[in-house]
Amino acid sequence: MFTKFKEKIVKDYCYLTILLLLFVSFSLYIVGFSISYKSQLSHIKMLAIEESEDLFYKINTKDLKNFPKDDDNSPEEDNYFNKIFIYGYTKDHQLVFEHNNMEWSEKSITKIINDNSLSFHKVYFDFNLVDNRHLKYLIYMRYPLLENNIFLGEVYVGIEITHWVREQIRIFFILLIIISLSLFFVRYVAYKMANKAMQPVVQSFEQQKQFIANASHELRTPLSIIMSGLTVLKTDDENNLSKFSIDTIDDINDESLKMKKLIDNLLLSARNTNNTLTVHSTKFNLNNLINKIYTKFSLLAKNKQITLKISNPPDIFITADMSHIEQILAILVDNAIKYSDENSSIFITITEDKQCIKIAIKDSGPGISIEDLPHIFKPFYRANNTRTYYGNGLGLSIAQILAQKNHSNILVENNKEKGSCFTLIISKN
Repeated sequence: MFTKFKEKIVKDYCYLTILLLLFVSFSLYIVGFSISYKSQLSHIKMLAIEESEDLFYKINTKDLKNFPKDDDNSPEEDNYFNKIFIYGYTKDHQLVFEHNNMEWSEKSITKIINDNSLSFHKVYFDFNLVDNRHLKYLIYMRYPLLENNIFLGEVYVGIEITHWVREQIRIFFILLIIISLSLFFVRYVAYKMANKAMQPVVQSFEQQKQFIANASHELRTPLSIIMSGLTVLKTDDENNLSKFSIDTIDDINDESLKMKKLIDNLLLSARNTNNTLTVHSTKFNLNNLINKIYTKFSLLAKNKQITLKISNPPDIFITADMSHIEQILAILVDNAIKYSDENSSIFITITEDKQCIKIAIKDSGPGISIEDLPHIFKPFYRANNTRTYYGNGLGLSIAQILAQKNHSNILVENNKEKGSCFTLIISKN
């Protein structure tokens, strides 16, 4: 029980921590990416302004003949300027200046000019596949040359940012790897914290289990003495007990039986929790056991004007703890009688297939609400409906415990208007 609870704590802690880590990490990454990208934009805008000023001066002074069409770089500048390409045009689209002219960059600029797809002063991101192998990432800018609102020419500036893009992708994947590795650390810390946090809870629970087991065991002896004394008093004719005294003894005896049943159930539940509940499997005739249950509860059903009906299939032999199966069926039939209306019927049917044997107890009571259905097998659970007028909420819990100990299971089919059907499924494997 605590293992599942601890796993849930660890899972929730890891989930929230990773979410927070992802949020913080990617927030920082986005901020860094934004700052770096703005730096690239600022760089290309600065280049566009500088180159446009030079070209503007040459066009304005009619000195285009002395303006070098190709810009040669020194070896020290190659590493930086080889990533930049610049094309200057007159208003007649005459190319008057170019820097770092390459086939792929010239094709890109020519396509942009022909399509007229690049607005002035705006930076565009694009990529080109060179030689069908090399992917290059670029940013472009188109800058006008104006004098008194008269268009004189334009400059196209581009920067290859392939290295920058790869760096950003590399940083992103490194971040993912760090987050993935941190998950193991977070899980380790979560287990440590969960173990430490649950230690007092587990200790308290163990003390409660031990107290219930000890209290249940200690109460059985005095209760047995009380019930024996009541039996002696009731059969002692010499005392000439009055009718009131006899009725009082009967009432005390009935309450003692209820208390004994509660103590037995508490002790069984405690043994199951402590893993000390033993199963003594034997092979027995299931039909004989069903007939025994029928005989045991037929008078109780008759007193409530309820008809108890059973099917009579061929003899079926099963291997299980007979006392456990008997207790399970007794709980289910007892509940069916308690919650069925007068002048109604309860059906006990047995079916068999290759995998399992099914024993169904169907009543015609008020049924179980949809809200209560998932909880009916929980210890001490009592819903606010007509099915909770009796008992202490342990019966179905005990029945399911015993069923699971014998490799079986109890399923319930509910009809709010026509009662419920509890089915004990006993596996043959």
